[in-house]
Amino acid sequence: MAVEGVTAVVDADALNCGVCCRPLRPPIFQCVVGHVLCSPCRKKLAAAGRCHVCGVAVGVGHWRCYAMEKLVRSIRVACPHAAHGCSASPAYYNLDAHQGSCPHAPCHCPGVACGFVGSTAALLDHFAAAHNWPCITLVISGERMFRFLLQDGFNFVVLADHSRGCDATSSHRHRLIIMLNMTQQPLGHVISVLGIHPHAAAMRSSSPKMQCELMFFGSNGSHLMSKFLLECSDLVDGLPYPKQCFQFIVPRSFVQEGGGGGVQIYARITLIG
Repeated sequence: MAVEGVTAVVDADALNCGVCCRPLRPPIFQCVVGHVLCSPCRKKLAAAGRCHVCGVAVGVGHWRCYAMEKLVRSIRVACPHAAHGCSASPAYYNLDAHQGSCPHAPCHCPGVACGFVGSTAALLDHFAAAHNWPCITLVISGERMFRFLLQDGFNFVVLADHSRGCDATSSHRHRLIIMLNMTQQPLGHVISVLGIHPHAAAMRSSSPKMQCELMFFGSNGSHLMSKFLLECSDLVDGLPYPKQCFQFIVPRSFVQEGGGGGVQIYARITLIG
């Protein structure tokens, strides 16, 4: 008979390894009495020859516990980002892995006192509807160079990588928003560059890295160029201090007056490493 009405696991520790206390995942092993442990811990304790709980000799080794494997495979949990649109129900032992790649993980709006929190897809809709900030989508394709006109304030570029079979709303690795914040300073136009991504911490320690190259060509023949590795944030702590972001400075003398108030920038974005 099917079990109905089960809403929670009362003792989650029962689903964890008795040695490392991490969620049990197949293959799972047990001693002759029934105390279970995960595969990595079984290998570490093999030399001891005894159960980690009761001390009973395990002889040739722990036995495979197929009943526990079936149980942990059947226990599903809702994604913590369900409120932001995720309908996935990963196995209990896969929850951390899912959270680390969930495309619905939220980011925060950079607007002062705005308070909006949502997935990157929802964030882009919010930028347009609530703030009317300019946003364009670029397709990464080898060494292609892009050109766009930056206005004072926030400008956003959404990166997509069709060569890897995904677009701006699919693979979490390549659904990245680049924020270019242009402000007027005494020396000229200062452009701060920062990536917005829900898994920014993981991206900082993974490979490949995102390399940006910004270029400016002035009407007087001047030429500015700079390469840098893109830093990312989910903006949970708000905007970083300007000095914590890469800054590209276009002197006032390089920009032709009366050109509509914007600055035309060329960019090349590549994956390295």
